Amino acid sequence: MNITFDNVSFKYIEKKILDNASFSINDNDKVGVVGVNGTGKTTILKLIQEIEFPISGRIIKSGKMRINYLAQDPKFDESMSLIDIIMKDSTQDNPIQEYEAESILQKFGFSDTSITTSNFSGGQIKRVALAKVLVTPCDFLILDEPTNHLDNDLIIWLEKYLQKFKKGIFMVTHDRYFLQKVCNKMLELDFGKTYLYEANYDKFLELKAKRLELEKNANKKLKSILKHEAEWMSRGVEARRTKSKSRIERFNELSKIEFNETKTMELSSITTRLGKKLIKAINISKSYGNKNLFNNFSFDLNRDDIIGVVGDNGAGKSTLFKIIMGEVLPDSGELIKGETLKIGYFSQHLDVIDPEIRVIDYIKEYKSNIETLDGEISASDLLERFLFDSTLQYSKVKMLSGGEKRRLQLVRVLISNPNMLLFDEPTNDLDIYTLELLEDYLLSFKGPIMVISHDRYFLDKICNKLLCFENNNIIETLDSFSHYIENKPSNDIKEEKVNNNTQRKRNRLPSAFKKEYEEVDSRIKVLEERIKELNIELKNPKNDYVKLMDFQEELNKSEEEYNNLLERYFELLDIKSQYDE
Repeated sequence: MNITFDNVSFKYIEKKILDNASFSINDNDKVGVVGVNGTGKTTILKLIQEIEFPISGRIIKSGKMRINYLAQDPKFDESMSLIDIIMKDSTQDNPIQEYEAESILQKFGFSDTSITTSNFSGGQIKRVALAKVLVTPCDFLILDEPTNHLDNDLIIWLEKYLQKFKKGIFMVTHDRYFLQKVCNKMLELDFGKTYLYEANYDKFLELKAKRLELEKNANKKLKSILKHEAEWMSRGVEARRTKSKSRIERFNELSKIEFNETKTMELSSITTRLGKKLIKAINISKSYGNKNLFNNFSFDLNRDDIIGVVGDNGAGKSTLFKIIMGEVLPDSGELIKGETLKIGYFSQHLDVIDPEIRVIDYIKEYKSNIETLDGEISASDLLERFLFDSTLQYSKVKMLSGGEKRRLQLVRVLISNPNMLLFDEPTNDLDIYTLELLEDYLLSFKGPIMVISHDRYFLDKICNKLLCFENNNIIETLDSFSHYIENKPSNDIKEEKVNNNTQRKRNRLPSAFKKEYEEVDSRIKVLEERIKELNIELKNPKNDYVKLMDFQEELNKSEEEYNNLLERYFELLDIKSQYDE
């Protein structure tokens, strides 16, 4: 099974997305797709799925290939139950066992499989969609941001699942640890061109650096030749008549070369004065109804703090930020803030931006001229620095990609010249290039930072301490985030609380599951004995050549069946562990 792009080109209006892209991926490849936001990562996934179509070239897929696609924003029929959504694509040739469907839904926090998605958040719907693509038989998995809306336990579980997955994977994700641990190839998009690397993420960074250096040297040489030839061409018609026609033709060809200079972006802001008094919390507690978030939390914020705020979804991390900003009051305790504190807040929600407003107006409604480290510049010039060209600046926000909207939010935060930053899930939808710039900016920021994130790579790189939400308490630690989650006891399955049905707990093995588990276990034992017998017969000198050939053929088949059953046995064992017997 494979997928081949043969000189594929694609554009949105006048924006070139792919320019004669050619590459192939096989069903044993696990490919991570990387590139700056807006370069077409999601578009490639849609082209494979025939949601979009190329303007030239062709996409060749092996016949009868079964592809499961996790969209960035999946949609479901709100009248269907969760179990019906999962079972919908079950066929006689490729059946989905109902106990497997229920087990995967449990793994993603949904114990009652009879409920519908009518009251679900976007994150809950994404997890249902992920459960569906994982349990439905396929030849290729295509995943668009699979780790969004997953807590750390689930991300680690998904990593291990995909590492063991025997089919092809083609995915877009900003999670660099995830890319490193799952992928064996990287596909980079750059100026409409595609570059396929046989490498994990770390090795890809090395190979990309070498490619850029070679391209830089080649471009430098070509520009030198072009300059020399241009000088020759400018000497006048009479001089050119004495020269060869082929040289003129070569100059004309050289003049057509497009030098794609990589655009760079610099994050910077002017920091306003910060006094000695910052933030002090004294025994603050917060509950919503019967749900207690945290009790008697006290801390003193230091000027050089870069604090990672971590914990399960719904634990109260965003509520803590709202208390700090004065939008929500604690139930008890006291929060003291310094008078010079100027907080820049980066929300995790994109709906804070009016989708009908133009990009440049979103900045201008705050300031038309912006103070920077290089002096005062216009809103348009500032947007250019953040890779919003003149076309994008006068587009409506709703026309931007998710990553471009996040970048626009970032511009708005930085132009307020804050001296303290609160970032709520800043890495969602940001491309790796922007993430690296953001990390460098935060490390050089002259003031305290608090950041809510599930991104292990990001937190490990920037944070010097953590606030961990655990069992209705907030615990402070100097551990790195990776060390913290590796040493934290694995949580039991967390049930998603929804409004349209009561949850029920499954605590008995389904009979169909029990039957398959027993049959696989029994067959493995039979095969183990037969493989031993066949190995003895192959060493028996009394057997003739024909018998030996028959024994060898049977051994090969038995070992193949044994390996397949063993893999299935461990899958069943994992499912079995989720039930109380």
